[in-house]
Parts: sequence; C-alpha cells; structure tokens
Amino acid sequence: MKIGMVTACYKPLINGVTRIVMLYKAEMEKLGHEVFVFTLGEPDPAGEEPGVIRSPAVHVGQGYYVTMRYTRQAQELLAEMDIIHCHHLFMSVELAHRYGRCPIVYTNHTRYDLYTGTYVPIPQPAADAVMRILWPEFTSLADVVIVPSLSVRQIMEEFGVQVPLVVIENGVEIRPFQNPPNPHSKSSLGVPEEAILLVHTGRLAVEKNLELLLEQFAIAQGMLPQLHLMLIGSGALEDKLRTLAQQLGVQDNVHFTGAVDYEEVANYLAAADLYVTASHSEVHPLSLIEAMAAGLPVAAAASPGIVDTVQHLQTGLLAPVPEQGLAAAILALALNPALRQQMGARARQESERYDIRRMVARTLALYEELLQTRPDLQRRKKHGRSLQNRERFQPLLDQLSNLLRPPAVWEEIMAQLSLRREEDE
Repeated sequence: MKIGMVTACYKPLINGVTRIVMLYKAEMEKLGHEVFVFTLGEPDPAGEEPGVIRSPAVHVGQGYYVTMRYTRQAQELLAEMDIIHCHHLFMSVELAHRYGRCPIVYTNHTRYDLYTGTYVPIPQPAADAVMRILWPEFTSLADVVIVPSLSVRQIMEEFGVQVPLVVIENGVEIRPFQNPPNPHSKSSLGVPEEAILLVHTGRLAVEKNLELLLEQFAIAQGMLPQLHLMLIGSGALEDKLRTLAQQLGVQDNVHFTGAVDYEEVANYLAAADLYVTASHSEVHPLSLIEAMAAGLPVAAAASPGIVDTVQHLQTGLLAPVPEQGLAAAILALALNPALRQQMGARARQESERYDIRRMVARTLALYEELLQTRPDLQRRKKHGRSLQNRERFQPLLDQLSNLLRPPAVWEEIMAQLSLRREEDE
C-alpha cells in the first residue's frame, strides 16, 4: 500500500505531530508499506530522510508553513497514493483534496477552538464562531476523521463537523520510557536527592497553562518545602515563567532544562516522582502517556483529552477546577509515597493500551475498510480535480507551446550564428 502522510511541518522541528508521523511512518514501513511524507518549508539541514517530499512555503511561526500549492513532483506523487492521511487541518486536507485520487483520512491533533482564541486577538466567543465555519468546512474535504479521544469527538460534533468520526488514540513507543537507556538521578539534574520531583514536558507556550501550574506549585511548595518542579522543554514563555517563579518565591525550586533531545526525555523522567500539568488544550497528550509509561502518577487538570487518558483515583488525581484543586492533588500524591507507587504501577500498565503497534494496526484496518468502500468515489466534489483539470487541458497547452516555439529552420539559423560568433572571437 502506498500511504501519503501530509503535514504542515516535519523536521527539523520535533513537535507532537511530527513525532506521531515519524512513528507511524517507521512502523508502517516495517510492515512492508511504502510511506511518503508530504510537507512544507526549508529542507532538513541534516538531509531529508527517504520518502520525504518538501514543497517551498512561507514560515508563519511555531515551525508551521503556508503555501498556495505543492511542487509538480509532489502533486504527481500524491496522485499515486492509495491512502492519504492528513495531520493538519489548514495546510494538509485542502491540498490532499486538490491533488489526491484516493480516500483521505484526517487526524485532528489540536483543539483549534482554543488555539484560535489564544493566538488570534479576538474574544473566545468570536473564535468559536469562526471555528464553527472552518472546522466543518475543512473536515468535509476528508472522507473520515480520526479523533484521539471521545472528548474531542464530542467537541467536534458540537462545532458542527459532519464527516464520520472514528476514535483511534495516539500511539507511543512506550518501551524506551519503561526502560530508559541512561536514566538520570535527581542529583545528576541538580536536584537534591531528598526532593520530591514534579516534572512537566512540552513546549513552554501559552496554551499549556504553565503560569497556573507555577502558581499551584507555589501553593503546594509553601506547605511542603522539599517539592521541586522541572520544566522539560523550551518555548517563548520561558522568560515570563522565570520571572513569575521569582515573584512567587520558588525560583530555587523550579528547574528549566531548555530544549532536550526527544531521545533523552525518558532518561529525565526516570528521576521524577510524579507528572503534573494544568493544560486544558490537549486532545490526547503524548507527553502524559510517556510519563505514565515511565511509571509516574499524574496530577492534572480534568480537561478534555486528559480525562480520557488518566483514570481519577487509579492512575492519578484530576482537579475539575485546577485554580482551586491542582495544588491539593499535588500534595496528596507528594505526601503519600505508597499511593504514588501504587498509581505509578497502574499508570505504567495502562500505558500499554497506547503502544504504537496497536494504534498502527487499528489505523491500517481503517485504511483497508476505506479501500473496500471507496467513499471518495461517491463524493459530490471528488478528490483530485486540480490534476484532472490540468490533464484535461494539457493537450491544448502543448499545442499553444508548439505554436509559440520558433520553427526548426529558425532554430538552425540561430545555432549557425552562434557558432560563427564563437569562431570570430
């Protein structure tokens, strides 16, 4: 099977979506499928890996790019795919619909309703109104939408998405987190061995609600001085968070690692006692699943995506109102080592559900079903119209080109004149 993975960004930036695409590509290729990644932007300085087709585009920040069209090579290769799987809403699905000639799958990795309100300077009700138009419009270009959790399916239905929605959770390579190759100790990370270490992994960005996390940590740390918090990752919010930590008086207990290679994250998690997050914008957080695979209990906000992954009182403690309850969840776990161990063991076991091999098998089963039913052939606006129109008018374009091309006799005369000029010189 020829599978096209379509994404707006893919290396050298490694974010959650890129990690998913990389994992799916590797696992599907192990099973004998041909996988091509259609992406945008500047070539990877380290060199493109096999099967990556990149089209020039304009960088708009956060590693994302926009373009009006793919290169001719990308257009023609996309038309050869048996299945196209898109991983971004705005710079993937429309391009796949334009050039593909097969069933199109789209996975919704992002709470676009919240991101719109966060990154576009308009009130959240206005952002919701925009997404009630854009979400149904763009998803209608796909034949089926994968949602990583039941909560996100409900949200998308409320926003008017009509395309069939199938729940397939994000897959993770859990083995390195269960058995990290070079685990850190607390002291090797500059943290006292007697500390109770909380950890958070991911971009230091507004949508992660990290300011609230720091505020709740400061409340808990005021009651339990041996609490330390490590923020693994980098981002635009780092300076602001450092300032906030100083204002809260916890700067000596908050550790910023900066950017960490993904292969090293498991080694960092090995030194931690529990995982914390106040994020309310997740769909099915990979970082949280990785922490569970590392055997860490979770203290988190009870938000969509997280409530689908963490079982309250079983693998962690969830705060319905994190502004009032996250500090209490942190303290409940920090003060009870036996509870941490018990929940951590359950979290490790629960993470097996999200093993990448299971998720790939379920995804391939969906592909096979689409290839049998071919919903793309029943669409009113069929896929691949752009290429169909180009092929339709190509004979006419060739005739026009021949009419405008100089006759062969003139080509011969110009060649002779050029040769004489060279001889005279």
